[in-house]
Amino acid sequence: MRTGPLTSLKVIELCNVVAGPFAGSLLADWGADVIKIEMPGKGDPFRAFLPYDEKTHEVSLRWITMGRNKRCVTLDLHGKKGQKLLLDLVRDADLVIENFRPGTLEKWGIGYDAMKAVNPKIVLVRISGYGQTGPYHSKAGLGTPVTAYSGFTGFHGYPDRAPISPGVPLADLMAGMYAVMGGLSAVMNVVKNGGEGQVVDVSLYEPLLRTMEDKITNYSVNKKVPKIEPLYTGAASPANYYRGSDGRWFVLACSTQNTWSRLPEAMGQPELLTDPRFITNTDRVAHHEELDKIIDDWSSHYAPAREVCKYLDGFDIPATPINYIDDIFEDEQMNYRESLKHVQHPVLGDVVVPGIFPVYSGTPCTIDHLGPEMGSANQEVYREELHLSAQELEQLREEHVI
Repeated sequence: MRTGPLTSLKVIELCNVVAGPFAGSLLADWGADVIKIEMPGKGDPFRAFLPYDEKTHEVSLRWITMGRNKRCVTLDLHGKKGQKLLLDLVRDADLVIENFRPGTLEKWGIGYDAMKAVNPKIVLVRISGYGQTGPYHSKAGLGTPVTAYSGFTGFHGYPDRAPISPGVPLADLMAGMYAVMGGLSAVMNVVKNGGEGQVVDVSLYEPLLRTMEDKITNYSVNKKVPKIEPLYTGAASPANYYRGSDGRWFVLACSTQNTWSRLPEAMGQPELLTDPRFITNTDRVAHHEELDKIIDDWSSHYAPAREVCKYLDGFDIPATPINYIDDIFEDEQMNYRESLKHVQHPVLGDVVVPGIFPVYSGTPCTIDHLGPEMGSANQEVYREELHLSAQELEQLREEHVI
């Protein structure tokens, strides 16, 4: 049983690995009927991504979350029969998501024009490394190289060593989010404005550019190249990592003048408010290393990191310990909101996975199942919805179409 605000939305997912499947996963979280198409006998390579469970060494712990709430069918799109079945599925779908190399669907005869011929209102979201147009449109694009291409990697890390890539596939995840926003916006145009279907072109690098707006405008206007640094310090100060007396780290950020005005009082050092180095935010950014040392000297002698943060809470100063993965399992806020959900898996039993976000008050969402087996919905989709006979289904299996 699907729940959530998108239960009337039907989505066909023609995607592998991260960006497209993540978009499908978000839509499935919110109740959409997401039918994931996989190549018979091969499936999405993400099913084989590490880590595996250490009990059976057979279950990808990344796949079970990426595939949750989806219906998985097998279908070979290289031949006429598979292509016809896909277009039959598209007839009553609202949204198709694909992340093949640009031109692949057209080569198979199932591009946007073919989809539009059977469903004029269909929205096709296309995800690729560099977009569907331009001199790089056919260039192979994966998240880490594309992140470097975007300029994002170039200002993360330390000046005396190689730049640092994000610890998660950020470009893919951001592109997946933009695919969802773009796809739903285009569907809304059909539903609310009576518009026709269209293509939504999502590249992996452009969502990252949207996060770099201050860097881009600062270079455009002032020709300033961002510093390579491990933490974003160019906009406000203080904003950095600091230590408690136990040696553990916490993050404190005073992004407004009002917030800063409370910190010297909390530290018992009101003279900082009249120190000419720290009066305005511009002053503090210019002298942030000196200010960071003063704060770190205070916090590292005051109390353990968690106690420092609780103390600063009393002054409405944003500060939080740096949680490691084991910490979030014990965190009272996350437990209260069920930010991490316990879900049963047929092999692994109780598994904790990220919850469904955001939280809806009127159409709550649930995780019906974790990533299913390849082709587990073949019978349901092909027999019950496309009305193929048992004989037709068996023939398609024998021919390796499904």
